Amino acid sequence: MMIVETDADPALWFPMPLGGSRSEFGQWMDLHLDAGALLHRRKLTWREKRQTRKFLEGSATMLRDRVQADQAFVFGAMPLQAAPLVFFTKQFACDEEHSDLHLSMLAEPDPATAAAGRRVETVPFVSPHFGEGLRSLCSWPGPDGGLMLSVAYAWNDPEHRIDLVLKGHYDDPALLEASFDAIDEFARSLHLSNER
Repeated sequence: MMIVETDADPALWFPMPLGGSRSEFGQWMDLHLDAGALLHRRKLTWREKRQTRKFLEGSATMLRDRVQADQAFVFGAMPLQAAPLVFFTKQFACDEEHSDLHLSMLAEPDPATAAAGRRVETVPFVSPHFGEGLRSLCSWPGPDGGLMLSVAYAWNDPEHRIDLVLKGHYDDPALLEASFDAIDEFARSLHLSNER
C-alpha cells in the first residue's frame, strides 16, 4: 500500500489512526479534541468530548475491521454538536488503465446491496495529482426515515498501478451538502507520498 497524503489545511483535516494500541489511539483522540476546541474557539463540554470519543472509536473499529480501509481522515469543521465527518481511502492493485465504467463500479454502491430508494449521481472529477476520475453522490432512506448521503471519489493511477477510492457518508444531508466545497478541495489535495 502506498501512503496517501494531503495538502489540505491541517487545521481542518486530521489523519485518524486505524492501527496501533488503544493508548496510542487515546493520545490521538486527546490531540483531536484539543484541536477541535482550538478550531471552534471554545472549551468542549464533557458531553461533547464523550460523544466524539464514542463516535470516532466506533468509526475506527468499523473502518479497520469491516471496511478494511487503508487510511482515514476527520473533517474538523463540523459543528461540535454534530457527529464528526470521517472519510477513508482504499487502494486496489491494478495492472492497466481502466475505463470510466470500471471507475464507476469502484465509486458507486453494489446494486445487489443497494437499499430501496437509492439514487446515484456520478460525474467526472479531476484531481491535479491523479487526473480524470469520478465523483459519485448516493442518497437513500435511513433506518429512521431520514435521508443518508455518501460521496465517493475514484481514480486510476496506472503509474503506481493502483485504483484509489476516497469515501465518506453522513446522516445529515444539509451538513454534508454545506461541506461539499471543502470535501472536493480535500479530494483534490490527495497525493501519494512519493509525489511532489
